[in-house]
Amino acid sequence: MGKTRTLAEIKEKIKKGTAVVMTAQELVDAVASNPVAFDDVDVVTTATKGLMSGILGVFTFRVSPPKVHRKFVELSMNGIPGFPGPCPNEFLGVVDVLLYGTALSKDDDHYSGGVMFRELVEGKSIHVVTRSNLGAEIEMDITLEDMQYARMLGTRQGFKNYNAMVNPTAEPVNTIFSALPMRPHSAELTFSGCGAMNIFQNDPEYLTLGVGSPLLVNGGKGYLVGPGTRNYYLKPNMMAIADFKGMKPEYMGGFKTSYGVEPICSLAAPIPVLNERVFNNLIKSDNEIQLAVLNVVGREKVADITYGDVWGGNFEVKFDPTKCDDCHECPGELYCPTRAFHKRRGIDRARCYNCGLCAITCTAAPQAFDIDMKEVMIDGRGVPVVLRQSDRHGAIKLATELKTRILEGEFSLEAPTAPLDFAKEVK
Repeated sequence: MGKTRTLAEIKEKIKKGTAVVMTAQELVDAVASNPVAFDDVDVVTTATKGLMSGILGVFTFRVSPPKVHRKFVELSMNGIPGFPGPCPNEFLGVVDVLLYGTALSKDDDHYSGGVMFRELVEGKSIHVVTRSNLGAEIEMDITLEDMQYARMLGTRQGFKNYNAMVNPTAEPVNTIFSALPMRPHSAELTFSGCGAMNIFQNDPEYLTLGVGSPLLVNGGKGYLVGPGTRNYYLKPNMMAIADFKGMKPEYMGGFKTSYGVEPICSLAAPIPVLNERVFNNLIKSDNEIQLAVLNVVGREKVADITYGDVWGGNFEVKFDPTKCDDCHECPGELYCPTRAFHKRRGIDRARCYNCGLCAITCTAAPQAFDIDMKEVMIDGRGVPVVLRQSDRHGAIKLATELKTRILEGEFSLEAPTAPLDFAKEVK
């Protein structure tokens, strides 16, 4: 195993101000230009910002005075159906509710639970409609601060990278893996995963991560609960929980695909460099991380590439409105999955996902954009990348925020309470 250090030793160095903490991006950049050894870094912060379907809100709040209603059996928040219970809270006037991040409003199919979660964190008022077991209907407006309990739970989050998608069929396909109908005959490629920034990619043997490991979830303090659903050892994911109070809107929200609105969620985790085995996992670049290309319809593999083929050092979409021609209908404004693009005002950085769709769909003024969306070779043919479904720029920002919190003593490294136990296969 070679050289080692303990978590207690690292924490003491942080306390004294002598610890070296780097983001995963800083580390792989440093390795690319200079020799970096185990002794040169104590903690590496990892992160991912992606579309995570399996998130839900767990809320508790009062809807009536006690002793008036026995229990509540139906509830919606801004038109999105939730699930009251399982606790009846009999005669208390209080409701527990679960609301899925993928659930859509009955009034607006562009408005999802993920969008509502962001609005809660932004401090916006949410309209609640609930019905009792005897049919009494109550309407009220509520904010996050009014809630007794508000947590985000992820059933499966932070996959150890993901996949790229093409459509080799003869017809366009509406899919959650593309913001527009995916063109046929493998004419384009979309992909997910933050590559060398990814949490489990940097600790693939779970040498430091485990049950109870502290995390940042959308910028707020959270914890790794354990393995997520449909995980296995080659493709691990986690279940995490965090308080909505303390999250930051820029790391969350909704992303409109051609088959619905997917929730955006961001996770960051510290990896203490306890030994050289941990260190050797951390220094792998995007070029060393495989990315499978799948048929979006049947999910069978059609090719293997790497994250180096789709990511470069160009992670942020840049746009100059002064170079924009006065086209009648702007594709960027029309198709932006997060409604962040404005041809006159520029890009709303608090909402931008850096997916690249604005640059891809613009034909009138491509000179207004600065982004390299890449082209990959599949079966000897160049296939353009048309959508990034993970935000590497956002992940780096969250990892940098975690690094700062660690160095300033605002985020404490803690050993897990139990190891992670991943299945050997998916059934």
